[in-house]
Amino acid sequence: MNKNLIFLIPSINNSGGISRVVSSITDGLVGRYNYKIHLVGFNPGEISGYNWNLNIEYNTINNQKTSVSKGFLSSTMFLKKYIKDKDIDVLVACGSLMGPLGVFSTLFSKTKLIYWDHSNFFENTSHKFKIECKKFTSMFSDIVVALTKIDKVNYINNTKAKRVVQIYNPLDPHLFYDDNDYDSTSSLIVSVGRLTNQKDFETLVEVANIVKNSTNEFEWHIYGEGQNRSSIENKISSYSLSDKVILMGQSANLYQIYNKYSMMVMTSKYEGFPMVLLEGLANKLPLISFDIETGPNEIIEENINGFLISDRNINQMADKIITLLKDKSKRLSFSSFQKSKFKDFNYENVLKKWDKLLKE
Repeated sequence: MNKNLIFLIPSINNSGGISRVVSSITDGLVGRYNYKIHLVGFNPGEISGYNWNLNIEYNTINNQKTSVSKGFLSSTMFLKKYIKDKDIDVLVACGSLMGPLGVFSTLFSKTKLIYWDHSNFFENTSHKFKIECKKFTSMFSDIVVALTKIDKVNYINNTKAKRVVQIYNPLDPHLFYDDNDYDSTSSLIVSVGRLTNQKDFETLVEVANIVKNSTNEFEWHIYGEGQNRSSIENKISSYSLSDKVILMGQSANLYQIYNKYSMMVMTSKYEGFPMVLLEGLANKLPLISFDIETGPNEIIEENINGFLISDRNINQMADKIITLLKDKSKRLSFSSFQKSKFKDFNYENVLKKWDKLLKE
């Protein structure tokens, strides 16, 4: 009999990297391996968008949006009762803030705790609380799942984790169409992410301004919403780029339109394992990203399927974008290589690793 699992996530919704990858993994575990899965969101959300499997049992701890610190005690009591009532074998805590909640909910129980980190271990030097949460959770977890090879080493060297394994996020088969042809005539650039400090779209606008000084033959679309929308709009206006950099808003079905773009660019300050680059790879787009500590350098092979840019070097990024805009043969070369990278993030292989881990 397969095990009874909880995946604990910040909220069940149709945006954000955690929701995207958890929906993909849980869908496969239910559909292919017949696990009984309970998806529990700390804060309210909805299961529209993505491919949330309707055979999963969905629950929300808090009916109104609550900070982890305010809702910690009541949430712990909720989960303890839920674990007991549903006879849960394994709780998978997804993300740094869900980790301590997973620890206290499974303490002194037979329920196994797996901590699945969805970001770079060090995230950002300003996120010291999150780093301490990771260290604390690692100490009490049966297994820590890191997204990248670098972060596996980070966990081994910086925590008292009993065991650390590395499993990539998979290429979700729902997120691309294999028969999509790459449009080598396109001069459209795409970037995707929440409009937050982490994604650093303000720097993207600076890059676009440099690109415009060299060529006018491009348009740059940003998909996402967030707290920095006004500051990004102001920066776009200050550089007179309203006709070049366009905020497209939120879209849950980007995979249906990726094939109209010439390349994907990412300007994040830090990432765990950026799903958006995997989506670009799956849809045969050449990739350009700053070479931050974790993530892009395990997806992009320099001058093979994209370019890795020295962190925050806007002139170098602009130069590589201009190179691709002007060199159709290089765009085609990068695009044609993407399919050979699929095997590294093959959905079925990743599911097998999760199945093996959960059956231990």
